[in-house]
Amino acid sequence: MRTRVSQGFALLSATLLLACQKPEPLTAAKAEQILRSYMFQREPVYAEVPQRVWWNAQNPKDDFDEKSLRTFQHLEKAGLITVVNTSSGDTTSYTAKVTAKGFPILGTSPSMRGPALRGMICHKVYDGIRNFQRHPTQPTVGHAELIWHYDDPTPLYPLFETKMNKPLKKPFASLVSFYYKDHQWHFDVTVPKAEVTSGGPERSTRRSPQTSRRFATGAPRFSRVGPASS
Repeated sequence: MRTRVSQGFALLSATLLLACQKPEPLTAAKAEQILRSYMFQREPVYAEVPQRVWWNAQNPKDDFDEKSLRTFQHLEKAGLITVVNTSSGDTTSYTAKVTAKGFPILGTSPSMRGPALRGMICHKVYDGIRNFQRHPTQPTVGHAELIWHYDDPTPLYPLFETKMNKPLKKPFASLVSFYYKDHQWHFDVTVPKAEVTSGGPERSTRRSPQTSRRFATGAPRFSRVGPASS
């Protein structure tokens, strides 16, 4: 009995000692490891088009409506949807309905312009980090640029004219900050998507046409917790 108690205290002491140990200073390799633990090498990218496109005198047709109608035409020509004229009064309206062929390909999701059809158009491929900088006085704090690009287009890529700023093989950057707290490494994505210029990433201030006319929302800020090991 005494042996088991002694072993229990030894295990507890070792655990407390490990928890109290200071982590190694943050390095570029460690930052890369933290990100790799919670990210796939590539992720699917989707585009959306509202199921109903409409306009009237109070809400005139805009460029996104034009792109949505052309997307309707492409998807209908491919046999994935049918388009029905649902105009009423002074409102011109077109509604898309998924066909049996399109059912396993197109999904649905909410959007700023109501229910939308959603399809995978390509993949987001991560290329690694660059310009890592550790805080000059806090060794477990730093930031870096995560470089990535769009690649591997699907047959839906050219059909969705509503995809916004998704050119293939063009590098983009996400600005990521790293820090150690509560015995775990954390990272925050402070700028999800920025243009890459010769002087570094340049955050885009353009508002998506999908949200500009009837609704508006701020860009999300999200964080992740890395592995507990240092």
